[in-house]
Amino acid sequence: MIKQGKRLAALMLVIISQCLSASESVTDEESLLNDIFPEQCHFSGHFTQQKNVEGLPVPLKSDGDFFYSCNLGLIWHTRSPFEETILYVNSANNYRVEENGSLSPLTGVTRYIMSHVFVRVLQADTDYFVEEFAISQTQDNESVELKPESEFMKKGLQSIRFKKAEDAKAGVSLMVSVLDATGQVTDVNINNIEAYNIEGKRRAFEQCEQLYADNRQWCQILRSPSRADRL
Repeated sequence: MIKQGKRLAALMLVIISQCLSASESVTDEESLLNDIFPEQCHFSGHFTQQKNVEGLPVPLKSDGDFFYSCNLGLIWHTRSPFEETILYVNSANNYRVEENGSLSPLTGVTRYIMSHVFVRVLQADTDYFVEEFAISQTQDNESVELKPESEFMKKGLQSIRFKKAEDAKAGVSLMVSVLDATGQVTDVNINNIEAYNIEGKRRAFEQCEQLYADNRQWCQILRSPSRADRL
């Protein structure tokens, strides 16, 4: 009886030790992400993007601006080398705005990366990344690397790297490097970030209209996705 009690106590200690170890690991992962992810709920900025596509001699480069609101969604506006805009409300309502103003649903790799990476980053969805990825500091201690753990996520991604930089003049910038399942590398540098101290969907909508006064319909679609059917 005494031996059984000792064995039970030993087993409980092992279980408790494993739980504590797992808890510490999650805490470390959350800490790495919290140092990178935005603290604000509404902000805008600029981005530069580079895609290294297999078979092309030079990478594809683009740049533009964006607005994100946790109450509305995301406007991702590419200015060059061609005009294109992505409107992302949620997983069910996301669109590409063509140069002529027509809308089409997001598909393929673009939709996947927007849904599973960039929007989650802007949302600062730490729980999602901790649940879906193995998170670690790179050997040079300059970046945080995420590798998908589920088979579903591995079908779309191989890895994600985040590198945050702060400069007295330029402010905060975030480099996101995505290696997808096809071997294509997409590097996005988010910079010139401006946060807005506003609350509620109405104020977010008004801020959106100020930023995109010539394309207010984009803000209207974020506020009311059903408007997309009328365009």
